Amino acid sequence: MSIRFSIYYHSPENGTYLRQIVDGSGAGRLVATGGLDHLPLQGGNGADIIFLEYQENNPDLDHWIEKTAANPQNPPIFLYFTEISTSCLWKALRLGAKECFSYPVDEEEFRQAITRVLARAAIHGGGGKATRLVAILGCKGGVGTTMVAANTAFALSQENEDEILLVDLDLRYGQLSYFFDIRPQHSLAELAQNVERLDSNYLRSVFYSYTKNLYLLPAPARVEEAEAITPGHLEQILRYLKDNLGFRWIFLDCGHQVDEFSIRALELADELALVANAIIPALSNTRKILEILKLLGLHGLKTSLWLNSWEKQGDLGLEEVENFLGTKINGTLQFARKEVEQSINEGKPLLEITPRHPLSADLRKMAASIGEAKNVEATQEARGGLLARWWRKG
Repeated sequence: MSIRFSIYYHSPENGTYLRQIVDGSGAGRLVATGGLDHLPLQGGNGADIIFLEYQENNPDLDHWIEKTAANPQNPPIFLYFTEISTSCLWKALRLGAKECFSYPVDEEEFRQAITRVLARAAIHGGGGKATRLVAILGCKGGVGTTMVAANTAFALSQENEDEILLVDLDLRYGQLSYFFDIRPQHSLAELAQNVERLDSNYLRSVFYSYTKNLYLLPAPARVEEAEAITPGHLEQILRYLKDNLGFRWIFLDCGHQVDEFSIRALELADELALVANAIIPALSNTRKILEILKLLGLHGLKTSLWLNSWEKQGDLGLEEVENFLGTKINGTLQFARKEVEQSINEGKPLLEITPRHPLSADLRKMAASIGEAKNVEATQEARGGLLARWWRKG
């Protein structure tokens, strides 16, 4: 397959050099070329890849890259730097560039980048299925976020042959490994330490395989390891996981904190499931989180709300809860303290040890609603407002 390139440059000399790189790859052909003042208003002029020379201190160029990269219908962007620094690299990733190169461009690295584009095209186009990133966020500690994340991911793995990845993003207090009784050799901390050499083979060796199609990526085992992970690390890792591994779903156990880490995850997510229960502190936090999502410009994110530990004869009825929150409850998960404690203590998903329990049926319904969800296309403008961009600084 021949990859169609459009090339845009700051200096004619670098434009010539970029053409030489494309020609030398043996896999690409030019469909458009010009200076940075000839960037198309939309899309890539029929190209599969936009390859452009990056010019620092050019806010118009930054805005064009960010706007173009935010639209999933546009081709990926390769950036070329005459010289590159770590700060430039992180900026390029935040803007949405897929690959970055500096002089002199290594031909093999460039061909590998093209191969990654072809792999993404195979996943997202034709008969392939795009990876969906599903964030599970608790509205308060103790509402059962990890239990819900573990069991909905497990339920989908039982009902589908597609591969699923479950990631523990509760970096300091993550306990996902206990829910599966595993002692993993690797964690998210290792990926952060090796963020510059991420590739499919390496990542596959890091994941823990629980079943033939359910994989786990635990949180760091020690607090000092968690402290070494930056929001930039997390964003780069999640982008790579979503774009290159071919998982059908990636579940993110985000704990119950709305911080810079969870904000990065929500910006990349396709869907958010909020977990609460019917007690006033949890419902108050839920209302605050819904308000925060609007302030952060994340109102375009498909969001569902689930009440865990639900008792029909409890103090608050479903209508009272919905009136308090001002929004619809998507589903309830039955109270089953004994069974949940048994599941956790044995280190097995609830659906595995008590598949016929009503709570297991509720969790399967929740998983099915996630599995059947339609893609919601949202531009970067709809998914990240002023406050969201502020979170991304640094």
